Amino acid sequence: MFHDFAGRFDSSPAAITGVVHIGIALGIIIATYKLFLSMLTEFLGVFSDLFKKRLTKDSPTPARKFMYYTLISFAPMIFWLIPLGEKGFLYTVFKNRGYNETLFDEGICFAITGALVLLCARQIKLSNNNKNINWIIALIIGVLSLILVPVSGLSFLFGVFAVLILIGVTKKIALRYSFVLSVPVLVVMGIIEICISAEPAGVVAAIIGMIISAAASFLCVKILKWIIKNEKLQYFAYYDFGIGALTLVIGIFELILRR
Repeated sequence: MFHDFAGRFDSSPAAITGVVHIGIALGIIIATYKLFLSMLTEFLGVFSDLFKKRLTKDSPTPARKFMYYTLISFAPMIFWLIPLGEKGFLYTVFKNRGYNETLFDEGICFAITGALVLLCARQIKLSNNNKNINWIIALIIGVLSLILVPVSGLSFLFGVFAVLILIGVTKKIALRYSFVLSVPVLVVMGIIEICISAEPAGVVAAIIGMIISAAASFLCVKILKWIIKNEKLQYFAYYDFGIGALTLVIGIFELILRR
């Protein structure tokens, strides 16, 4: 939405955007540090077990299985590198849809997110969620991520959480899985945006951007966990529908004015 109102209708990244993405990832890590310490321990443990030649001798712990499943979810993202000629790569094509001089698409995507949140809220209240992650669910999330990350108006973190809930995965595991997947995606996006940006960010701006985005992300994670714990997701859905309706109306006017 900012790009649209600022008249920036191309997908060229700004370094400060990359800094903000990394700051958001940092806020998530700080808010859920125990989870990421566990994942880091398991990741390093794989190399230790491989070196000691005992990787296949012992049955993996639940935490190790959780880590393996996240790797399965990341695997389909390789399809973003499918070349599409002059249009670039598959990821580029999806990403460029967010800079088509109208917010109409974003309005629809906000509404889709709102619908997912509403269905998710209903599912949680039914209290039927008792499943764990398995390789099939991990692969489904990986395929879903191909659209959730590059398409503007869709929330990657909440999209993953909502689909896991609708499949029947427990709240705790679904939320943890969403956090673990989101951080590497945000960090990689941030690094790429900083490296290829034609607009370098100043040191002061980068520090301020990192601090503000990390603090905002930390606060949002805490609020999200409180909302989910107290089963108040429907209010988040109303927020998405409201933003979606506003964005859709603006997008319709943009389409009319540009005819």
